[in-house]
Amino acid sequence: MGDGPLYLFYTPFHLPHLQLPLTVARAVLFHDATLTPLGAPVCDTLAVAKRDLKAGEVLDGMGGFTCYGLIDTYEVTQAENLLPMALSQGCRLKRDIPKDQPLTYRDVDLPVGRLCDRLRAEQTAYFASSTPQLATHVTV
Repeated sequence: MGDGPLYLFYTPFHLPHLQLPLTVARAVLFHDATLTPLGAPVCDTLAVAKRDLKAGEVLDGMGGFTCYGLIDTYEVTQAENLLPMALSQGCRLKRDIPKDQPLTYRDVDLPVGRLCDRLRAEQTAYFASSTPQLATHVTV
């Protein structure tokens, strides 16, 4: 624990049914947000092949059997054009991917017309000036 005065308390659980009413009450009574982003993204979770994947396979997203997520800096994920884990579901592979290799946007065909892809492209464009190495990976 150390000498203090600041301590870290680990809670191995999340209780949204208890936290949600407090968050809503705080917004209504105090007109503030419980969580507020500080600025540009600092990290991202990239999709990595759980096993050898074959061209034509469709990724099943978070918690699935095709990919797992690793965290890296936002600058690295953008510079290397890495596929975010949160956007992997429904993507079709263009080529074979060996086990434990990160997936890139070049490796997949994104499903057509997804809102999440449009929002991601908007986020990337919005923060491009504050993160100079950003890749232009998606045109939606």
